[in-house]
This record gives sequence, structure tokens and C-alpha cells, in this order.
Amino acid sequence: MLHYTIVFQVFVFLQIFNLINARKIGDDEMNVFKGFFDNKMFIIVFVLTIVIQCLLIEVGGQAVKTWPLNTTQNVVCLSIGFGSLIWGFILKFIPLRFFQCITLDDKVQTDEDGNEKKSQSVMGLKRLST
Repeated sequence: MLHYTIVFQVFVFLQIFNLINARKIGDDEMNVFKGFFDNKMFIIVFVLTIVIQCLLIEVGGQAVKTWPLNTTQNVVCLSIGFGSLIWGFILKFIPLRFFQCITLDDKVQTDEDGNEKKSQSVMGLKRLST
């Protein structure tokens, strides 16, 4: 059960740090911490999420099926979660044109004869002939 708790803790920390990444998504917005303390509601939600997560892990026990983590385990989980900020920073340097082949539409795909293709996926790739 301890490894499930660690995976859960890492997942939540990845999401918490991704909240910071999601604040700035423009091409020219490299500093995700710019104006960080200007939005009080964001800070409240951010801190509250961390506090609730720590409480779930430390005192949740059988109710949420978690095992208390020691300081070293929490620091490792926090460090892996912090990797989300680093990954977000690296992604800022990849030009958007590399992602132009991805579409998230939910149109029914047809073949050349107009027959419906059997596809379970909503996400498809555009033709790279553009």
C-alpha cells in the first residue's frame, strides 16, 4: 500500500505544480511566476490543495487507503512533482508548428468511398502533407 501512496502523492504534486505552469501558456510568456501573488484566490486554492493532500496522506489511513510518508519520501515526491515545472519550461522552447498535425475533433472519419471508419479514438492525426 505504501507504493500506491507514493504514486498518489507524486500525481497530486505533479498536478499542483502544473497549476503554476498553466498560468502562462502564451509563446512569449516564459516566466510562470510573474504576477504569482497577484491572484489571491489562486494562492488560496494552491495552498489549500497542498494542505488537504498532506492531511489525506498523513491521517487519511484506511478511509482513503493511504500510508503515512516520512520526510524523505515526501521530499522525493515533491521533487518529482517539481519536475512538472521543469518540463513545462522545456516545452516552451518547442515551436507550435510541431503540434499542428494533432487534432482533437470528434468528427466521424470516413474513407475514400465515404464509408465510416471504425475508430475508437477521438484524437486523430491530420495528414502531414500540408
